Amino acid sequence: MLPVAGKERRVVIPAARALPVWIYLPEKIKQPDRIIVAVHGISRDYQNHFAAYRKLADKLGCGLLVPEFSRATFPRYQQLAKDAGSQRADTELNTLLIALRVQLQQPFLKIHLCGYSGGAQFAHRYAMLHPQNIASLVLCSAGWYTYPDSEFEFPYGVSNWPTWLGKLRLKEMMKLPTLVMVGELDTKREKSLRQSKALDAQQGRTRVERAVNWVDAVNKVKQQSSDGLVEFRQLPAVGHDFKASAESGGMMFHIESFWKEIEREKVCIA
Repeated sequence: MLPVAGKERRVVIPAARALPVWIYLPEKIKQPDRIIVAVHGISRDYQNHFAAYRKLADKLGCGLLVPEFSRATFPRYQQLAKDAGSQRADTELNTLLIALRVQLQQPFLKIHLCGYSGGAQFAHRYAMLHPQNIASLVLCSAGWYTYPDSEFEFPYGVSNWPTWLGKLRLKEMMKLPTLVMVGELDTKREKSLRQSKALDAQQGRTRVERAVNWVDAVNKVKQQSSDGLVEFRQLPAVGHDFKASAESGGMMFHIESFWKEIEREKVCIA
């Protein structure tokens, strides 16, 4: 059962029982065919994500969905699945979206997909497979990335893309409005940051370097087809901390501005 307007509710949809979600529907719905999906990092701090994005849901006038990717069921949700025999994080989210389209009576519902840290890893890889579900893509402080480059093998690039994941839809992903952010002090080489000589050489040694290098790589591809470029923002005086990024780093301001610009462009095109 969905929450009443203005209230949040933890929901377990029978068809997607492995992925409980927190859902919020604002009292004033301005965009019934859009919903924010905010994906947590490996600390699974979905409560902080829900609190931060709820305010944006009210401002934007659309629903909010915050999934709980548990360690037990989705140990590598950042890469969509551990292996071909594991529970898929991306397809479980798709099942949720199908159910929501029916319950909300919005067959063309699309998501503003936002991810922080491990959630940003999930979000950009999800976009490579399911861009048709996405209205915009927001990535903040990912530890490392999959490049749109056949020079590198998956998961570092798209060479030898696993057939069990499904069809790679890179051209459609490149058309998505995309914003990438990272804290300017997010430069520590802590245990949770994937490290290797090959990865450091390809993407950089810190999350800041890796964000800058991935944006550059994606924009080079976008320039070849005249797609809009990825926007990049550094968040001042914050490191790898979602709550600090949201409350004092300006992350939510940049996301709100990004979405408003997308809406203005839609009006101009129409």
